[in-house]
Amino acid sequence: MEYYYHGTNQIYNKGLDIMIDIIESGGIKSNNKRSGHSIGLYNGDDYISVGKWNKEENIDFSRFNESCFYGWIFWCPTFIIDPSINAIHAERIIGPVNPNKGRYSCFVDEYHVKDEIELDKVRGIALPFSLIMDNKDYLLKTLKILQYAKLYKWDVYESDMFLLNRVDKQETYYDTKYKKRN
Repeated sequence: MEYYYHGTNQIYNKGLDIMIDIIESGGIKSNNKRSGHSIGLYNGDDYISVGKWNKEENIDFSRFNESCFYGWIFWCPTFIIDPSINAIHAERIIGPVNPNKGRYSCFVDEYHVKDEIELDKVRGIALPFSLIMDNKDYLLKTLKILQYAKLYKWDVYESDMFLLNRVDKQETYYDTKYKKRN
C-alpha cells in the first residue's frame, strides 16, 4: 500500500517532542490550526506537508536535496498515514513562492493536506531506535510514544533507509511486542 509519511524533525529529541505534541493534540495540524503563527514554509499556514514514495524509483540517497524522503522522512520520527487522505501534489519550485497562490515545494515528492490529519488516519509510526543508546531522555520519550502507539494500535517501524521496505512488507518492530493488525 502506498502510504503518506509526515516526518517531525531531524533533531531527534525535538522530533520526539513534536510527535508527542501531535498525538496529545489529537492530530497533525497546520500552522493556523496549531498556533496561528506562520513559519513561512512552502506549505503555508493552512496545509501540512507529507511525502509519498514513488515505488517505480530506485532508492538513491544522492538525491538528498530534491526529495523529502531522502532529506527528511528516512531519518526522523515519522507518522505513516493512510492513503485515503485528501493530499494535493505540490509542484517543485526552487526559490520564493506565495503559498496562497498554489501548492509548491522544494521537493519532488511532497504533497499538502489542508488543515488537519486526524489520528484515526495514522497507520503507524517510525522511530530511530538506534539513537536510544546512552540517551535517557530519548529513551523516556520513545517509551511514551510507544505507549501511545499501543493505545492507537499503530504499527511500529525503525526509521532508517530500509523503512519503505519494512512498511511495504509489514515487518513491524517485534522487539516491542507489537503485532501486525489484521
